[in-house]
Amino acid sequence: MWPALADRLEEGEAYLPLPTGRPGRVRLLGFGDRRIALFQEQAELLRLAEELTQSRRHLELLRAQAHEFQNLLHVIGGLLELGQVEEALRLVQGELAAEKALESLLRGIEVPLVAALLLGKLRRARERGLGFRLEGRLPARYASIGESLASILGHLLENALEAAQSEVGLRFLEEEGLKVEVLDDGPGLPEGKETPFLPGASGRGTGRGYGLALARAQARALGGEVGYHRKGRWTVFWLSLPRPSS
Repeated sequence: MWPALADRLEEGEAYLPLPTGRPGRVRLLGFGDRRIALFQEQAELLRLAEELTQSRRHLELLRAQAHEFQNLLHVIGGLLELGQVEEALRLVQGELAAEKALESLLRGIEVPLVAALLLGKLRRARERGLGFRLEGRLPARYASIGESLASILGHLLENALEAAQSEVGLRFLEEEGLKVEVLDDGPGLPEGKETPFLPGASGRGTGRGYGLALARAQARALGGEVGYHRKGRWTVFWLSLPRPSS
């Protein structure tokens, strides 16, 4: 048994370089005086976690939208039954105005996959009673990495939406490459937490804490990086990516 594993026999689970040279997870199971080691590459873990995370988010978004529209239809139906046609009309017009405001807010996002993601997150923020500030623009030149960019931002925004107390922010900056900042006014990271980017590192229960690890892995695969810092009352997670080659 190679030394790095022998030193961790009592830990139950550890993240180590595997014999293949790639990073991975080693789980140690005890059976009497015997030990069984289970090896799984980190890339495979991240892929499975990504699929599960995306499926859960799509389900949550569909549930939230169905709940929102169902409530709206109930209110409109009730107003019509009560003969309050003008009030029902004002409600419908208000919803249409809110949708137009969302579309206007996303006008500077020229990558369709990212625009679609942000539309869902804006609605999710509204459903949770949170403010959402969007600054800057995302040029169409980043459409070639749109799928990865949408996935990374999805993880960062979901983390912000869960942590925020009243407001979330998203800022796009472009100089030599792309810089994105995702802000929330939540309490920040728990004291003594070394890094939020380790797979499974979460204070929100078991089976959580893979989103930020996935975001960093995807950013690094594109030659970029993800990090975080505290700025006043804001927790800021940032993404930096090089400009795609044309």
